[in-house]
Amino acid sequence: MKHITIPLSLVLLACVLPSCQDIDADGHKFGNVVYFDVSEVNEVQTATIRNTLNETERTFTPTLAYPEDADVTVSIAVAPYLVESYNRIHGTSWEMLDSRYYELSESEVVIPAGRNTSEAVTLHLKGLLGEGEDQTGALPLDETYLLPVTISGASVSILGGSSNIYYLVKRSSNITVAAQLGTGNWINFPTLDTYSEQSMAFNGLTAVTYEALIYIDRFATSIEKDNGNTDALNINSVMGVESYLLLRIGDTNFERRQLQFDGSGSGSSFGKFPSRDASKNLDAGQWYHVACTYDQAAREVCIYVNGELQSHGTEMGVTSSTEDNRINLAMRALYDYYLKNPTPDNEEKYGGWGDARQFFIGYSYDDWRPLEGKIAEARVWSVARTQQQIWDNMYEVSDPESDPTLLGYWKFNEGSGNTIRDWSMYHNDGQAETDIVWPDGIEIPKINETEE
Repeated sequence: MKHITIPLSLVLLACVLPSCQDIDADGHKFGNVVYFDVSEVNEVQTATIRNTLNETERTFTPTLAYPEDADVTVSIAVAPYLVESYNRIHGTSWEMLDSRYYELSESEVVIPAGRNTSEAVTLHLKGLLGEGEDQTGALPLDETYLLPVTISGASVSILGGSSNIYYLVKRSSNITVAAQLGTGNWINFPTLDTYSEQSMAFNGLTAVTYEALIYIDRFATSIEKDNGNTDALNINSVMGVESYLLLRIGDTNFERRQLQFDGSGSGSSFGKFPSRDASKNLDAGQWYHVACTYDQAAREVCIYVNGELQSHGTEMGVTSSTEDNRINLAMRALYDYYLKNPTPDNEEKYGGWGDARQFFIGYSYDDWRPLEGKIAEARVWSVARTQQQIWDNMYEVSDPESDPTLLGYWKFNEGSGNTIRDWSMYHNDGQAETDIVWPDGIEIPKINETEE
């Protein structure tokens, strides 16, 4: 039997048409209709664009409920007349996007006989930065504009509820690019596996700060593994080294939504911090800046959320800072050093670290402790940053290559591909385990710039 997926709006339409009682020769209970694929999910599409981007594209596809025996012609047009009704319904006052900033690739497409979709249509947003060094005519920053697109005609009926797309176009000064991670995908760092000046910057530390912007899509309670078993899901891994120095959310017998800084390694030895406290839980569907610091000499551990001190521990970690208990986040590089310099002393110090766990983003013990969400602006420092430093630089680090204490700085602003540039002076680029999804519509408000 042939199965056809029909959008909910079509099902509802079928139930109210008088012809619902009639079945045509092909077994369809209603006449064919055409609609936009993206409107099937949401007719309002966010097009938030970073402020350095001059052009970008969005695509959509005219779609039939089921294939026809003959070609179907569909006309597509920008529809300024829909702006007033949209604003009235949604209580907004957005202006129509000026025509200089957009063009449609097609005004008419054909859905071939036997198919239910045409070729994709492209909305090209262009000239966003204006002209010349002074950017004359640039799309104003942080202003939202409306761009309605409609099916203006077709050789079959048009499904009214899904025949319009409303693009909300905004050139934002906020962060508008982030990577989507999840089960089976994380960021590893190949250069940390071999001995070099790059990797050794991560070793011999007496203090550490981790920072990142994170957005948890959902705090799932279980996860289905490849073997078909379903296990409890207690942990979202943010960044660090498993069983050594790791920032994560949740743990076994711990709040699944609470940040935990696990300093179980020889260079820290403060264990899992803080204690369980439901009042410190994070919420899904919200951007957070999270940071944790550890200072061997001060024996201090801190966790910050959105620049505010959430948890503070004193008299924690190793009792004295020595050459033998430095923090090493790139242990495999030390093993590689032993292989290249195989002395008895090096074998004793580093010979057992060939299979050591390494520093990752979005990964800890195995594939089943992922970061189920999005990430941007991840950093590692060789100092314990102060609260003021964290607050001042939550969304950007200026001139990152000039600061030797900034060990790694991954902005996640590529928007495509699977390589994540390290903007620090050490250039330890990250590599995704599988293809990264770069979602549209990202905008991370800068709360440290909000006026009181």
